[in-house]
Amino acid sequence: MNIRLMNHRKTHKPSQTKLNNLETLLTSIGLYLVIQETEYFTGDDWLSLCNDIDSGEIYRNWFIWQDTEVTQEWEAYDHVTNQRIIDSNLTQLTAKIDRIENQRNLQINN
Repeated sequence: MNIRLMNHRKTHKPSQTKLNNLETLLTSIGLYLVIQETEYFTGDDWLSLCNDIDSGEIYRNWFIWQDTEVTQEWEAYDHVTNQRIIDSNLTQLTAKIDRIENQRNLQINN
C-alpha cells in the first residue's frame, strides 16, 4: 500500500477585521477624491448634482437656490472661496453677490 503524503499549504485568509479596515480605507480614499474634485466645481457643476433642489440658477458664476423644504432661505455657493452665503431675500442675496464680485473685479483691475 502506497500512501502519498500531500503537501498542504495553508492559505492565509485575512481576518474580518482586516477586511473591514481595508473597506474603510478604500471608502475614505474614495470620499477624499470626491472632496478634492468638488473643490473645483463651478456653479454649473453644482446645478447638475442638485436634482432635489426645486429651483436653482447661476448668477455671476454663483449657484443660487432656495431651500423650500426646511429654512425657506436663499443660498448661494461661491466656487472661488468654496463657501456659501444665505439670506431670506433673493434680492438681498444677489446684492451681496454683486458687492463681492464688484470688489473682486476692482482688485483684479488694480
